[in-house]
Amino acid sequence: MFSDLTILRINPLGLETRMRFGLQKRLYRSSKKITENNFAFVGAFPKLNPASAQLSLGGEIQPASIFNLRVFGEVQQFFGTFGYLQSFPSANANYSDATLAFNKDNPTPATEPTSSLMKHFSVQPMIQLKAGKIAARMLGMIDYWSYNVRDGGVAVYEPTLDTLLPRNGWTLATDIDLLYVTGTGLAAGLRHSWVHPFYRSTHFLGAADETAYDGANAHQRLGFFGAYTFRDDGPSRFNKPTAILIVSWYLQHKYRAGEPEMIPVGGTSEDYRSRAVPYVLAGFAFESDFLPVN
Repeated sequence: MFSDLTILRINPLGLETRMRFGLQKRLYRSSKKITENNFAFVGAFPKLNPASAQLSLGGEIQPASIFNLRVFGEVQQFFGTFGYLQSFPSANANYSDATLAFNKDNPTPATEPTSSLMKHFSVQPMIQLKAGKIAARMLGMIDYWSYNVRDGGVAVYEPTLDTLLPRNGWTLATDIDLLYVTGTGLAAGLRHSWVHPFYRSTHFLGAADETAYDGANAHQRLGFFGAYTFRDDGPSRFNKPTAILIVSWYLQHKYRAGEPEMIPVGGTSEDYRSRAVPYVLAGFAFESDFLPVN
């Protein structure tokens, strides 16, 4: 089985294709809605964008329609292009878009983006519920990060999670959807996203720097989620072509949810971005089956 999701993202900017390729098998036959969609999958999850290439190996198990668990290990090679990967000596560092752009355009030995290898382990449980035409989906992402950067680098900016990832540390993120499903291919509703990095003393310059950290690298946003599947012909070489749109606003963010009169601590007015500027993601997905489905 092969599936692909290609996305264009604004605030922060990004372009990426995310693939899923491997063997998938139904665990058992069931005529009950709560258990009919069950399977086990093992394979690869490659990703590619202009700044890096990623390869994950792992699997998924869905013992019932309401629960899915994905586990994988990943290696990601940054090319040193487009301003990535940038490392910082403290989790309190300024990582606004203005700072990232300045470091890219005015590199120094201490700030120059580097071609680095990142290792990543992820556990992603998901609960899916549906009553009539109302569906709820709750995805959790528990991630461990390890990477090779210049001496003194204890945190790196990663645009997908849009925060400073701790070196040899953890992040927790959630996506929660509440959707109206028409039955004719359209699902639309609300999505809430939340990201929280966890830092230790080693991720700060000292005790005073650690005390000064107020948890501001966590963020959350709320907005519209919509997906339209043009057709579903069952297992085939090209199936479930789907257009996806997310438009949401930051409820909390160190640099993307300020008020007009506020300037981030330790920053300048160039670091500020109004909360009126939305996060936008447009995507296209499809899936393919190359072997008979039993």
